[in-house]
Amino acid sequence: MKFFSVFTVLAASTALAFGSFIELGFPQNGANFHANQEVTAQVILPESMASCIDVGIALAINNCQNGVCPQPSSALGDVLYAGPFTPTNHGNGKFFQNITVTLPDYVQKGEAIFSLTHLCLAGARPTPFLEYRNATVNIV
Repeated sequence: MKFFSVFTVLAASTALAFGSFIELGFPQNGANFHANQEVTAQVILPESMASCIDVGIALAINNCQNGVCPQPSSALGDVLYAGPFTPTNHGNGKFFQNITVTLPDYVQKGEAIFSLTHLCLAGARPTPFLEYRNATVNIV
């Protein structure tokens, strides 16, 4: 039990210290898409004082059922992209990467969650850090 509480405190303080390493610039909540549509997702690297060695990202879409969207930490759904995150400077210190994916032709109409999952090794003594960003979108 003591190990668990020490681990919990360390994990919580790590998350607070590191904050957010990525943002989902597009899509945003309320965006409308069609099955089999190409979507260019924008993954933003905000300015951060903490160091993070990128392992990679995943983009996925998962249908919501009866107004309830699954949490990405429990189910990503259909993975649209899994690979490196290599943002570039687009001027004025804005770093991002655009990734074009195609939604599956079998994605159901209705509400869906478009998720971004990011894994990096954070800190001077690297610790795995996993974060999620998402947008609730409409498949029309």
